[in-house]
Amino acid sequence: MLKIDLHIHTIASGHAHCTIWEYIQQAKKLKMKAIGITEHGPSSTEALVSFIYFRELGRIPKIIDGVRVLKGAEANIINTKGDLDLDDETLKRLDYVMANIHPTTAYKNKGANINTKSIINTIKSGKINILTHPFVDKGLSSHIEEISEEACKNDVLLEIDTAYLSERRVNEAALQRLKTMIDTVRKYNKKIIVGTDSHNIWELGDISKLDKIKKEIGLTDNLIINNYPKELFKLLKIDE
Repeated sequence: MLKIDLHIHTIASGHAHCTIWEYIQQAKKLKMKAIGITEHGPSSTEALVSFIYFRELGRIPKIIDGVRVLKGAEANIINTKGDLDLDDETLKRLDYVMANIHPTTAYKNKGANINTKSIINTIKSGKINILTHPFVDKGLSSHIEEISEEACKNDVLLEIDTAYLSERRVNEAALQRLKTMIDTVRKYNKKIIVGTDSHNIWELGDISKLDKIKKEIGLTDNLIINNYPKELFKLLKIDE
């Protein structure tokens, strides 16, 4: 069970099923330290929000019922330059920014080489803190070795998204990409972040699917930055 879960979607993402308040109450029940709200960026065909929504997140208190509530976004990479679907002013108002290429946007699959270039350009831009689910290769291929190396060099966290670890969604290729991510993180003396990509409160903090494959992919608890709140908050440049 995670004590910090920074990948959460509410009804504002268009395909999730709970509100911010419901997540906070669940986090309190689970005695979690912090949660982060990360709706899909506005270029997603399913998103119900515009950039204004993200700009106004700062009006939500930092701590509610004893739970630290961080305001973020799961933005979308929209071109080969690595641009995002949220402008710089909006990004500056957030506690942290997650991003990757998503199939529900105008970005079209350009093959592994160009997709990799697009992702690396985003990493180098300095606009993101977390690269979401980089081990997922279905439909949008990329070179995980190059991406992992660049992320580590630029202090961008690579995410293990547990929503993609069900028996239906994970395969040998995904497991191998996870191993590559973990080996690279260890090589650079960095850490990885785990997120549940929750779409309802019953998924919040639940990493039981990851626990089943941790040994197989070589993941040890000392590599998970969620276990080190001070280090995580320092990396995100926000107060605990």
